[in-house]
Amino acid sequence: MIVNKKSWWVLVATLLLGPTRLDAQEVTVDVLMRLRSVSDVQISPDGKQIAYVVSTPSFETAAHEAILYRIPVAGGTPLRLTYRTRIFNRPLPSPWLRWSPDGSLISFIGYVDETPQVMAMSSNGGEPWALTSVKGGVTRYEWSPDSKQIAFVASNPPSAEEERRKKEKSYVISVDRDQRIPRIWLQEIPGGVPRSLTPADKTVLDFHWAPDGKGLVYAASDESGFNASYNSVVYAISSAGGEPHAIVRQPGTNRMPQYSPDGRSIAFISSGGRGGMINAQDLYVVAADGSGGPPRGLTLSREVWVNEYIWAPDSRSILYIPLELGERMFEQAIYHVSVNGERSEVVTPGHVVNFSLSLSLDGRRIAYRSVESRTMGDVYVTDLADGRAVKLTDINPDLRKLNLGDLEAVHWKSFDGKEIWGLLLTPFGYRRDQRIPMIVYCHGGPIGGYTYGLFPQFAHRVGQVDPYPVEAMAAAGMAILFPMPRGGSGYGVEGFRAIINRWGEDDYKDIMAGVDYVIARGIADPDRLGVMGASYGGYMTDWIVTQTGRFKAASTAASICDLINLYYFSDAGDFIVEYFGLPWEKTASLIQHSPITHVRNVSTPILIQHGESDNRVPLSQAQEFYKALKALNKIVEFDIYPRGGHVNYEPPLEREYMLRNLKWFQRWLKPDSRPELTKERKQ
Repeated sequence: MIVNKKSWWVLVATLLLGPTRLDAQEVTVDVLMRLRSVSDVQISPDGKQIAYVVSTPSFETAAHEAILYRIPVAGGTPLRLTYRTRIFNRPLPSPWLRWSPDGSLISFIGYVDETPQVMAMSSNGGEPWALTSVKGGVTRYEWSPDSKQIAFVASNPPSAEEERRKKEKSYVISVDRDQRIPRIWLQEIPGGVPRSLTPADKTVLDFHWAPDGKGLVYAASDESGFNASYNSVVYAISSAGGEPHAIVRQPGTNRMPQYSPDGRSIAFISSGGRGGMINAQDLYVVAADGSGGPPRGLTLSREVWVNEYIWAPDSRSILYIPLELGERMFEQAIYHVSVNGERSEVVTPGHVVNFSLSLSLDGRRIAYRSVESRTMGDVYVTDLADGRAVKLTDINPDLRKLNLGDLEAVHWKSFDGKEIWGLLLTPFGYRRDQRIPMIVYCHGGPIGGYTYGLFPQFAHRVGQVDPYPVEAMAAAGMAILFPMPRGGSGYGVEGFRAIINRWGEDDYKDIMAGVDYVIARGIADPDRLGVMGASYGGYMTDWIVTQTGRFKAASTAASICDLINLYYFSDAGDFIVEYFGLPWEKTASLIQHSPITHVRNVSTPILIQHGESDNRVPLSQAQEFYKALKALNKIVEFDIYPRGGHVNYEPPLEREYMLRNLKWFQRWLKPDSRPELTKERKQ
């Protein structure tokens, strides 16, 4: 048989990687940067319409531009509602989309002269208008039950003296003094003047109106910043003003309170009286008038981490989404639980990850964003009577034209026999008789993990904040392993606490056991291994390359190399105390578990990436590791991203971040190239 050169390459590639779709498009970083995300979903009170916001990366504005749409529950063509109005999108889209309780208005957070304010528009469409004109802006609000007021969270405006001193350049920041912390304000609609409701010395986290509109319940803390939610109290206060009174005062987390529709109970999320962050955050309920004894946990047997929930109209049950659930490790189903017991039922079965839950006034329908394994997510509606879920949108139709990789859940035995789980992404059409390069992607946290979706660590937000374009890496011929070691999600509170005073010990062994597992399956080439991760994943990457020389390339972002420095300079440094103790008391352990201590062992070429404005893991962590590696004549490159925080929010920089990582691993792992096949697919 005689074949030409082009046909020969197609034949070889088909034999190596299995069947291909010659009419499909390869996944590149540019393709990933064109994908859109659903940022918010809200069903109308009458259950007939759904409003939702779609965010699109923009290179022109260097932001994720958000647009409001409306679609009938019965389906049909979506109606675009905003054009010139800019929905709040910096640093990330956060529309805080709401319907007024009477259904006449759709409201959201939008910009007025570059300041976020509450905007409203007729539910039938038209030009939006501003409801607030708060000097410092508004990012969170709720309608009163009669639609005549809004409550919102904002800080006290600066005093005239402060404004004068700033203008004269004589203003001095006094640390821990004269703070303008968030509090609740009420405003009549339309045209009212805001009045403060809550004390100025407590940070308000979140709040909810009483069903009769005569009061509010809210969570607040004596602290500010990162630690506030982990040291919070639930209060109730009259909407007419006066002194608040504590409903739930106990150590730890007590947040997101909501009145039941009958006003007799308050649900909230809590660590159950246990201080610190290494806890489950379960759903609790307590009597609104203080009778009936202490709070009752509704999800205690499951050790979940609840971040969204809503009362059913009959006040007898609650719908919720757990972010942490062992038996459904990579999913986030919607559950239904009775307030009289802990029996939870799955409302949305399948391998899906759900967000942005809302419920019609009659309790018949829920609307939400649902992300399936190989998607970015779409708007769904489910009829609770028959459980039928209907997909209403097709946000990214071009996904059907892409040769996406195959994502599977995998598990292996670690050094001590513990079963460890992870996800494995392989190239489209990959045949299991070929060894290919593999990159290990370490997740953040430590209490973090992966879910299904095209960006498995960032399905909850616009995925392009992920610095690692795993789908493009798979398209380039590499496998990606997403391990879920102990210390992170999937193994309950005991799993969280397994790495107390042990960072880089058992979790490192769990990850390396996963590497050996994929090699044993004949997939990973042991001579072409890479490792990458950001935040705690950056710590693990730094740690791994100081412990082994098995990896041929590494990329570390927003990474931690010095645990003592992290305590002093991070805005969340206190969590180091919970894992290790105070630096002046546990110095030896903190030094021993810091990658910088073992930096001389590094033999892996490493790329360091960091945002210049990262407050969670300050830039000094990257500078310290880089300087030491350079002094030791190691192979290292260092990129600093202007204006970047703990993650990058600007699409041009997000693209550069992804391209840099893709090229870095192509350089060192040398995945098999298929130039003739690529040329054939473009025809």
